[in-house]
This record gives sequence, structure tokens and C-alpha cells, in this order.
Amino acid sequence: MFYERAGTRHWFVPLEPPQGLEVLEIEDRNAALQGPDGQAVLDCEARGFGLFSWCVLVDDLERVSERLGISIFDYTVPHRDGTLRGWRTVSGPRHLPFFIDYPNNGDRPGRFRELYERVGHESAPTSFSELTISGDPQEHLEWLGPNDLPLRFEPDQRGVVEARIATRGGQAIIR
Repeated sequence: MFYERAGTRHWFVPLEPPQGLEVLEIEDRNAALQGPDGQAVLDCEARGFGLFSWCVLVDDLERVSERLGISIFDYTVPHRDGTLRGWRTVSGPRHLPFFIDYPNNGDRPGRFRELYERVGHESAPTSFSELTISGDPQEHLEWLGPNDLPLRFEPDQRGVVEARIATRGGQAIIR
């Protein structure tokens, strides 16, 4: 999918629902230079690529918005069948994760499960077994609120550094 506002093309790699990995590439450098989302991808490229962001799917984005005092940004668009496709986010500083939900998205969990099964992964990736985060653990934990995410922290302020994905054959590591 091409996101004109960021000048990027996105591919989605389904893991065991509801988890997934999104891969981005810069397709239109001029568009990427025009806004913060595209600029973040260009910055990642300048660092030599790697992981540049992560998000947490939440059940109550309004609660997160109120807790953090940050407005919800709505990327949803209506489709002919009356459903909305897209997402809503609450975002803060770039080194912290953003929060996401998919309201009124039809049977998104069903579509997600069908996509995962259709891919037929031979390695059977299931979930993120650990995320290594570069930053202040206290800042991240306060930002996230109560959670049971498999996080490991290291010094610096770069954000997500490494993702480990559990598979049938062991750990897949992405840096």
C-alpha cells in the first residue's frame, strides 16, 4: 500500500494475530521530505536502516488519549459497504511507541486470521518474544501504562533496537 502523505510503500507481514510486522520503503523522496512521517523513514535510512518504530494495539484508545493528554489522530476512511478501513493513533516522542486501534473495521480479526493462514508460513512465526528498547525504562513504562510486554532495555534514546520473533524453528531476530 502506498501512503502518499509520507511518500512510502508499506508491506504487512502477518504473525499470529493480532501481531504483525510492517516493512516500509521510500518510494517518493519529495513527498517523504514534506512531512514528519516520511522524514522519520528518511532518518532511519540515514542511520543505515533497521527498526524505527513500534506500536501497541489497545482496546481503549480514548483512555490512552486521556491518560497521556494527546489527541487521537484518525486515519480511517469510509468504504462503500459502510465499514471504515484504517486506524487511529496516539503518538508522542519518536523514541516512544505509538498506540493504535482499528475501530469499526468490519471483521478485522477475521480478515487478519485469514491472511495469516493464507500466507502459510513454513517457519510459523507466532509473536514478538522480546523487544529491545533503547531508552529510559521508567519513561517507557510510564508511557505504556500497565502491560505485560516482553521488553528489554538498554541505554540511549533510539527507540526500538531489536525485535525477536518466536517461530517453529526458533527465534528470528530483526535489527
